[in-house]
Parts: sequence; structure tokens; C-alpha cells
Amino acid sequence: MRVAFLPLGSYEQHGPLPKDLDARIASAVARRLAELLGGEVLPPLYYSCSWEWEDSVSLRVETLASVLRDINFSLKRLGKELVVVNAHGGNSGLVQAVGRQEGFYVVDFWKACGIKVGHCDGAEVSVAKALGMELEVPEYRKGWPEGKVSLPKLPAGCWGFEGGDLDVESCIKEIAEELKNLLFG
Repeated sequence: MRVAFLPLGSYEQHGPLPKDLDARIASAVARRLAELLGGEVLPPLYYSCSWEWEDSVSLRVETLASVLRDINFSLKRLGKELVVVNAHGGNSGLVQAVGRQEGFYVVDFWKACGIKVGHCDGAEVSVAKALGMELEVPEYRKGWPEGKVSLPKLPAGCWGFEGGDLDVESCIKEIAEELKNLLFG
């Protein structure tokens, strides 16, 4: 079985960090999975559902769902299985729902690795560094800017949690092993 990995990120404000940081993380994880399992890495989708942040370029929910459906349809015609590697929390529910509906696999990176991540915080930068990116942790506010009620827009800036030494490579290997069993039996 041939596999195609689709990195999915976002194009949103990340304080002083690159706006495409989520897509960079998803791409690095997808490349590592392709090295471990074989397969190709498709160009990343930088635009996705990032309506929660000001200063973001986003797709409508229905547009992202259609794009994912079309990519999956095209790959199926070529005899390939799609694995979406998502590294933007705002995409999670939608991508999982469309994946189940359309029959493709989803690696929701942060959830799969059990990493509590905020937005341009120590955890996100620690993962980026573990994947070979050279970034410095910006100043960020501890916690998250909303409580029990979701806000229409989150205030710009960096929010979140400490980073530290995160064993990203072990997590990627665990994901690869699970995908190997699912894809190749």
C-alpha cells in the first residue's frame, strides 16, 4: 500500500515566531513518519481553520473539508492512502470528522503525543526545537485566555505552558508503529 502524508497547519499570529509554525511542525513530523514507514510527503496546507486568532488567514470550515475530500479522492484514484498530520488545534475536530466520513487517517500530533500546548508557548517551541528548528521561547502569558465559554476571537499574543525536554522522537516512533499496523497489517 502506498501512503501520502499531508501536513496540515495554519497561517496565524504566533507573536514573534513564524506565522506558519504549525505547518512547519506538521511538515517535520510528516517527513519523519515517511522516513520510518515509506511514502511521500505532500506539500503542506498552510491555510486551515484558524478563526480563533486575530491576524490569521483562514479557510471556511466547508472549504477545508472540501479540500481534504478532494485530496483524498485524488489519492484514492492513484491507489494511495491519505494520512493527515495535523499540528493546529483549531483543525482537530473538523479533520477527524472528515477523516472518518471520507476514510482517511488523521494524526492529531499534540493529542497523540499527550503534549499540553498553548499558543507560541514553551511547549510549542520545545517541540519545534526537537524537530530541528531554531527558535527562542517568546514571552507568553501562563494558562489560556478563555474559561468555560469559548470566545469569538482570542486576544493576540502568546499563551500557554512550560516546555522542557519533550521526547518527540519516541512519540513519532509510536505513531509510526500504530500506522504501520493499521496500514500494512
